[in-house]
Amino acid sequence: MKADLSPVPMLLRPTEAARALELATQTLANMRFKGIGPKWCKLGSAVRYSAEALREYCEANTRTPGGGR
Repeated sequence: MKADLSPVPMLLRPTEAARALELATQTLANMRFKGIGPKWCKLGSAVRYSAEALREYCEANTRTPGGGR
């Protein structure tokens, strides 16, 4: 059997993800609880965010002047 050598996404702890988004860690936790923040995964008891999920969240919430997307 051949091992899958595709790159594993870099996973960030909530404190690292919050810092990357310039948010308080508690704000990110509240967003996670409400289901309105970036995608996250649960590994045992650990919460992790991929860098790609943070980028996707920012892109989905980007606004242009005048209120359009």
